Amino acid sequence: MDILILIIAVIAIGVLCFLNVPTLVGGILTSLVLMFIYRMDIYDGLLNIYMGGLVGFAKSWLILFTLGALFGKLLETTGGADSLARKILKWVGPKNISLGVCLFTAILAAAGVSSFITIFIVYPIALKLCRKANVNRAVVIAGFSLGLNLGLALPWVPVTNNVLCASYFGTDVSAGGLLALFCNIVFLAVGIFYMKWYENRLAARGLGYAPAYGTGSVEDEKELDEDAAGPHWLLSVIPMLIPILVLNIFKVKVEAALLCGVLAVIVCQFKYLPRKWDVNRKVMSDSINMSMTTIINAAAIVGFGAVVQNCPGYATAVENILSYQGSPLMITFVATNLIAGIAGSSSAGLVLAAPVLQQAAALTNAAAFHRTTVFASLGLDSLPNAGFLQTECTIAGVKFKDVYFPVIFALTVALTLGRCLLYMGLCAMFGIA
Repeated sequence: MDILILIIAVIAIGVLCFLNVPTLVGGILTSLVLMFIYRMDIYDGLLNIYMGGLVGFAKSWLILFTLGALFGKLLETTGGADSLARKILKWVGPKNISLGVCLFTAILAAAGVSSFITIFIVYPIALKLCRKANVNRAVVIAGFSLGLNLGLALPWVPVTNNVLCASYFGTDVSAGGLLALFCNIVFLAVGIFYMKWYENRLAARGLGYAPAYGTGSVEDEKELDEDAAGPHWLLSVIPMLIPILVLNIFKVKVEAALLCGVLAVIVCQFKYLPRKWDVNRKVMSDSINMSMTTIINAAAIVGFGAVVQNCPGYATAVENILSYQGSPLMITFVATNLIAGIAGSSSAGLVLAAPVLQQAAALTNAAAFHRTTVFASLGLDSLPNAGFLQTECTIAGVKFKDVYFPVIFALTVALTLGRCLLYMGLCAMFGIA
């Protein structure tokens, strides 16, 4: 019964998102319903649990969001975003923008760059490409979604989910390597085919580039001028590489890494920075406003997640999910997916499920179990209660309801679940687990 109540709550907040109800209003309303059902103290629930989750998320991510927004804004102001966009457009062509976004995102994600850093690096450039090629901005969501789920699921890479599973199951980040690589290649091929079909469908309906929805988009409204003077495209690539190198070599905090990227933009493109204080002040204030809009939208959903995890029925629901009986791979597929879906986070799903799943891992091939768990954590974590999705849609300037089912659900839920089932099926076929 507890599982059903929590699933209905997740569906309810998803419906409110589809109706374009402000996430803060939707988060509070659904939280109130849960508190009423479980007879929790409403005052304590709203002031301490819900607001605790909201404020905790804002506290953890505000500086990163602001630096990310400033990073993108500086690239726009100097013309560096335009230079790189023109180069990418020349390489991939106007008909392959989604593929370019996908590969670019996958490389950043696989390098261990935070999803939030990645979104602020990729989107300003990608939206410029859409505007120039008159392509619907939903194409960027498609490319980013596919690329992110590819990069986070690759073997041999130092991403959080891979490292967590290695630490819990006594494996290493290469676990399930070759078979996982094959499944990811199939995932990418099917994803590209779907993206191209979806793009053609949008084009057939006459849905090209359109102005941003809302006020949080990271892209300006200036035309991409082919002949405009600006910094060399390499001077935009270098600041993008700096956070990756600093993160992986010096192991610093992500905020410090992104600050290095901001400073690299200033150094590399100093010649093209405005010389008037009012213009620079506007760049900073626009970045702050953009980051505040984005973080509130995401934090409102995170607050709902905090209420869910503090409901008396949550622990019971998790216990029931983890008591599921079946083959070891099916146990982790069901348990990790459901917990990540209810929590709205792949890493939260892993942290909650992995300690208990260690017993199941001992009953089968540990490497196969490791990779199945990584794949499973990336499935239902992209239900509408995932705060990151609100961030993504706000930054892209699209309505959540317009892109969720045809893009986000199709590529990051349905196709991702299919990849995990394919891997499990191949493991069974070859007698690996």
